[in-house]
Amino acid sequence: MAAPALVPGSRDLARAFLDLRNGFLDWRLWGLLGWLDIKQRYRRSTLGPLWLILSSAIHVTAIGVIWGTLFNLPLAEFMPYICLGLLIWNFMLGIINEGCTAFTGQAAGYITQMTRPLSTYFYWVLWRNLIIFLHSFAIYVVVAIVFQIPITRFTPLALVGLPLMLAFSAWPVLLFGLISARYRDIPQIVGSLLTVAFFVTPILWKKDMLADRAYLAQFNPLSHAIDVVRDPLLGVAPAPESWIITASITLVGWVGTMVLFSRYRARIPYWL
Repeated sequence: MAAPALVPGSRDLARAFLDLRNGFLDWRLWGLLGWLDIKQRYRRSTLGPLWLILSSAIHVTAIGVIWGTLFNLPLAEFMPYICLGLLIWNFMLGIINEGCTAFTGQAAGYITQMTRPLSTYFYWVLWRNLIIFLHSFAIYVVVAIVFQIPITRFTPLALVGLPLMLAFSAWPVLLFGLISARYRDIPQIVGSLLTVAFFVTPILWKKDMLADRAYLAQFNPLSHAIDVVRDPLLGVAPAPESWIITASITLVGWVGTMVLFSRYRARIPYWL
């Protein structure tokens, strides 16, 4: 009996994984393109890429002070929390939103005119947003010093949480990029869903502020993906379920994405 059309053969899967490998080895191209994107964004600007830090600092400070004042929250506790929440959320938001146009945006010209692994443009999106995140992370360093956030035995867990959070956010880039190449309405749908997700994710508020409705945050996978990075940097250990849920969704997401990528990867140039 023939296998269902959606299920790729072993040869297709092997080619998909080879594409990911070769795309990663093509780091000179996506690394250069990522840096050029940042330089082009601030071309003719006096401060240049420093605007990445300055604009994020203004945003974090304004929201932290206003929100803390409105809800009578101690700034020493709330400012580091909201700072990390916004920085991590913006990182995830940028990756997923830009992932929708990973193949149909700037990359479309490269894909149709030159032979490169398709995953090169996937890594391009990740690298560009990682540069922005690393620049912006300097804001938290200042906040941590000002508000004297202690370094505890849980702090090094952030070195595990960050790659996990990146892997959690990376598979939607490949998945939505693939689907968006065929259906151009996907970026608008994803953008609308992420706008709603921002308000139901504990970024501007804490779980304990929901009182007996705190369970609502437990059903939000984005909340757990943020906590595996934010909690260690705040000096506390993430809840065990945060590790389990984030890792589980990452694994399932990547398996499903690789099945679709291996099945439809060759059609992407024809959809552009």
